[in-house]
Amino acid sequence: MTRPYTGAYDGADDRADDRADDPADARGPVVLGDRYELVELLGRGGMAEVHRAHDRELGRVVAVKLLPEDRRGDDTDARRLRDEARAAAVLSHPHVVAVHDVGTSPHGAYVVLELITGRTWGETVRESGGPGLVDAARVGAAVASALAHAHEHGIVHRDVNPENVMLLADGTPKLMDFGIAKAENVPGLTETGKVVGTVAYMSPEQVRGERLDGRSDVYSLGCSLYELLTGQPPFRGVGAAEVAAQRLRQPPVPLRQITPSIPISFEDVVLRAMALDARDRPDAATLSRTLGDLSERYAAPSPEQTTEVIDAQPDRPAGRGTDDAAPPSPAEPSRGSGFRTAGVALVVLGVLALLAVVVMLLVR
Repeated sequence: MTRPYTGAYDGADDRADDRADDPADARGPVVLGDRYELVELLGRGGMAEVHRAHDRELGRVVAVKLLPEDRRGDDTDARRLRDEARAAAVLSHPHVVAVHDVGTSPHGAYVVLELITGRTWGETVRESGGPGLVDAARVGAAVASALAHAHEHGIVHRDVNPENVMLLADGTPKLMDFGIAKAENVPGLTETGKVVGTVAYMSPEQVRGERLDGRSDVYSLGCSLYELLTGQPPFRGVGAAEVAAQRLRQPPVPLRQITPSIPISFEDVVLRAMALDARDRPDAATLSRTLGDLSERYAAPSPEQTTEVIDAQPDRPAGRGTDDAAPPSPAEPSRGSGFRTAGVALVVLGVLALLAVVVMLLVR
């Protein structure tokens, strides 16, 4: 049974003897909003920690995102967390992690999310040694579809990267972490002029701190596909500033110069998504359709696998085609022709015998 979270236990120390006298045990489990009982710490990052929790009211297992203990008194971080919930809560899409609830407690602001288990897109590709073309196109199409849905609701994700896409056990992609998303109707911290996001995947306009629209997310998804297909990021440098500056001056090296086996069609889609000028990029919906078409094309079996040889003469021995049958050679007469020859000879002999009898009668 998983040990209930008490606020002092971070999930890293499983030594029963040390926990036996832990005063946190006497405090009992942490319950947020008199409803969500924290059960297990699932992960912790610089901006938040995520717990498995039990929803006492609905009797289901959920995920709860909290600020780390050392940041729970920061009003700016609390607003960021609530902004994430408000941005994602307006979305209802099969490839977006669902938000169930948001609230505040003595433990700080919290967000209740759909609990998903699996591996991130980046982890999955690294562990497998690289993505297949079909999987890259399939997951990319799903993420682009989720982004198109967000953009229709006036939300720009602003931090699309392989670690913010979770692949469930059945391969279903889920876009998560709208922590720095910008919603048109959500005022606050992610305003024009603030450079936020993951540097390796930022669009040029994001680096410049300009106002963003959905085409910035398209660029970031293009960067993600570039890295997953080639095994290296599109831009590299000594530090974050140099990496960011490179994308302001030049497009990335074509994918096929790094990995020649990548089809031209894939390279074209990724490079168009990463165009320096946002006006030259497709929107997320168009990118989703294009990647979906590529996924179907490369998932289809080759013509050699589907071609069937149909024998028009079922009784013909295997391995003989219709052009293999040749007429019997004159030097090798068939059995039927021999019978016909013998019959003709007998008729001739009979005629000759009859003539001999007639001649003998006339001589007498």
